[in-house]
Amino acid sequence: MISQMSPWAAALWGFIGAAAIEAWDLYGAIHRVKGFPWKFDGEVALAPYLVSVLLRVLLGVGMAVAFVASGQAAGPVGAVAIGIAAPKLLEQLARQAVSQAAADDSARQLRPARTGAAVKGGSHAP
Repeated sequence: MISQMSPWAAALWGFIGAAAIEAWDLYGAIHRVKGFPWKFDGEVALAPYLVSVLLRVLLGVGMAVAFVASGQAAGPVGAVAIGIAAPKLLEQLARQAVSQAAADDSARQLRPARTGAAVKGGSHAP
């Protein structure tokens, strides 16, 4: 069944969900560093932080619209839930990609270097 919710309403509800989770993450970061994180060394600067927030919120909006348009979410609660879930899913995928890349790098460093070509049959016959 296709939802009766308009794409604009779905976008608004998705925005509310995505903005809520971004506000929650900012709240946690403020308490972790006892201030705005972009004002501390070792934290993300303000401009890249804002770009990442914008991208995650747009992802939440887009996914909410897609789910409502396809009938996978029929109402405001579903659209808000998708808006919340989309940025968190992206965050988990990014963490997994980073950890996989780190694991691949360490595995490459642990492999012994090949010093010569392997000889078929184990002999050095001409």
